[in-house]
Amino acid sequence: MVDIVEIYVHWYAGRSKSQVSASLGVDRKTIRKYLAPAEAAGITPGGPPMSEADWAKLLKSWFPELAGRRLNQV
Repeated sequence: MVDIVEIYVHWYAGRSKSQVSASLGVDRKTIRKYLAPAEAAGITPGGPPMSEADWAKLLKSWFPELAGRRLNQV
């Protein structure tokens, strides 16, 4: 299982969507789905430092239907 916040942390550190996909073993379409709200909000990689708690807060507002922060994968 992959923590969705981990997607944001990797991407924000400067990795491309393809690199995030390969390193976490998550489909690129899924990566795009979860990063779309951040990009729409004007967040770009390499900005001011953000903790996992900061990402978790944003994630909860963007995807309130997610009870946990983990992707369910086999």
